[in-house]
Amino acid sequence: MVDNETGTFNFQGLFFYRGRVALYAILKALGIGPADEVAIQAFTCLAVPEGVMATGARPLWIDIKPNGFNMDAKDLDRKLTPNTKAIVVQHTYGIPAAMDEIEEVARAHNLPIIEDCCHTLASTYRGRRVGTFGVAAFYSFEWGKPIAVGIGGAAVINDDELRQRVANAYQHYTFPAFKRTLRIQLQYHAFRLLYRPSLYWPVRTLFHTLGNLGLAESNYNPVNTNVIAEDFRLRMAPVLQKRLHKKLQRLESLNQHSQKISAYYQAHIRTDAVVHPRIPSGAHVIFARYPLITHDKRKLLLEAQKANVEIADWYATPVHPLSGKSLSLVHYAQGSCPNAEKRGKEVITLPTHFNVREKDAERITDFLNNLR
Repeated sequence: MVDNETGTFNFQGLFFYRGRVALYAILKALGIGPADEVAIQAFTCLAVPEGVMATGARPLWIDIKPNGFNMDAKDLDRKLTPNTKAIVVQHTYGIPAAMDEIEEVARAHNLPIIEDCCHTLASTYRGRRVGTFGVAAFYSFEWGKPIAVGIGGAAVINDDELRQRVANAYQHYTFPAFKRTLRIQLQYHAFRLLYRPSLYWPVRTLFHTLGNLGLAESNYNPVNTNVIAEDFRLRMAPVLQKRLHKKLQRLESLNQHSQKISAYYQAHIRTDAVVHPRIPSGAHVIFARYPLITHDKRKLLLEAQKANVEIADWYATPVHPLSGKSLSLVHYAQGSCPNAEKRGKEVITLPTHFNVREKDAERITDFLNNLR
């Protein structure tokens, strides 16, 4: 929530090791556990079902709108069962979900809404900031998010009773070990020194290689095990909380920068090779990344890598990065969410973060406009 006096963001002191740990804490405080279902959208990342499954509950996969990136309220209404105990609504890339439609379904089934605000702190829908519609919201501060501190997450609880239950449970979370925090710190500073848009591809490859070797903190934990990852017992390290507080002071300038870069893409990308996103009526978007639709995603990404142009593929699958038979590890049945599966085959995303200067946006734009 935003402090009305200072204009800064207030996370109520609930800082977790990752955003998915904040989701887990909210679900546990709602009493969700084994035999329960939590409705989440396909076209998401593995972190969301990981947070659900850590409680013992099972994800209930909901498709996205045919021409959008967020949950389809009609599909949600069709798929809910007596075992469904909550709805997680994702605001993909910072584009707000159609909250009025989803709220109507939630009220009809008497289900709480939890907002996934990992892609935005400031987008609004019909004049209301995302994160204020549900009983709670969770946030992430890893790479690719609007504010990156290394690793970390937070929760904002809008219901007083639920907030007290989360706060009580929070007392039992501990800080990560010194060695783990040090690794995150080294990783953060190395990435900050190495990264610039023209080096996106080699830095991305290096990060994934180090993660696979266990030398860097990976984005995802194994899902083919009944053992709950240590992450779900941890708070955000104090040094990372301090970094987050400093960066939050610059939130307005970060938002303005994202809007400036996004507006540049909107105004200057003029090619039949890609299609700009449709913004829902009543939505004011602060993009985490700017999405485009293309009919030859694989070729475009190969050309971008050759040209050292920062264009990302996420989400590439309905539960990124899982594909094929691996999707069953999170109870996703192939063909169950056709819009999400189609979207993963055609979406690319462009950077909008603070390290992207207008010359970088111009380079990306020229690359796209010159595609053959």
